Amino acid sequence: MPKIELSHLYYAYDKDHPEDYTVEDISFVIEEGEFVGLIGQTGSGKSTLIQHLNGLLKATKGDLKYGGESIYRDRYDLRQLRFEVGLVFQYPEHQLFETTVLADVCYGPKNQGLDIGEAEVRAKEALGLVGLDESVYLKSPFDLSGGQKRRVAIAGVLAMRPKVLILDEPAAGLDPEGREEFLNVISDLRDRLNMTVILVSHSMEDVARCVDRLLVMNKGKLLMDGTPREVFAKTAQMNEIGLFVPQVTYLTQVLKERGLALEDNTVLTVDEAVSSIAEALEKRNI
Repeated sequence: MPKIELSHLYYAYDKDHPEDYTVEDISFVIEEGEFVGLIGQTGSGKSTLIQHLNGLLKATKGDLKYGGESIYRDRYDLRQLRFEVGLVFQYPEHQLFETTVLADVCYGPKNQGLDIGEAEVRAKEALGLVGLDESVYLKSPFDLSGGQKRRVAIAGVLAMRPKVLILDEPAAGLDPEGREEFLNVISDLRDRLNMTVILVSHSMEDVARCVDRLLVMNKGKLLMDGTPREVFAKTAQMNEIGLFVPQVTYLTQVLKERGLALEDNTVLTVDEAVSSIAEALEKRNI
């Protein structure tokens, strides 16, 4: 499975003022099978950056390699790149258009040149991966719940069997139950398929519990690159750029400051917090 390498990538929307960069001097490598979170305030350049990863935007300066090959070389097959690097925008259910769920998910494989029989095999497989069965195949996608619509939209990308899946705020607008359910689907997909996943999110809680690595954007630049534990340990620096660590992380940091002898590790989840606090209280009572 190919890796993605960005080298001193710059992009300006205004070609008359190419020095006004939306993203500036971005360099990083995403290895195959990684689950990477991309966070930053609105306007930090996240959405612009991810549109470079499958060639929808072309860098003003710099290079981007996929599988060791520059996507900017002459005659590079961008169409094939977009099949291999699947990009799912915010509210992907707005892109549903066919009369049935099955027909909608078949659209991508048919566009790859598969016949209808092969496309349906791919579509049914993809729908199964996101937890939808034959009971929805002939339904209109517009008759489904919000969470189900989003699963259908993701299945439409998975049916093309991408090697990299990029999700731009995939849980936006869902209620808490739907959000939890949907993120579990994404985590399960990554584990089962060993797929490279890049998750763009405003929710620190979501990335804290899902991803292995965090890229933090600020004003078009890459500010931090590390594990969630490493990034969320930098509470003051995150606050300075208008991002806030998960609430449970902040709570345990306050408890430490007030004298509770918690372990030094940055707490990321409620389960970790419960365990850490219980252990500290038990030691205090010994």
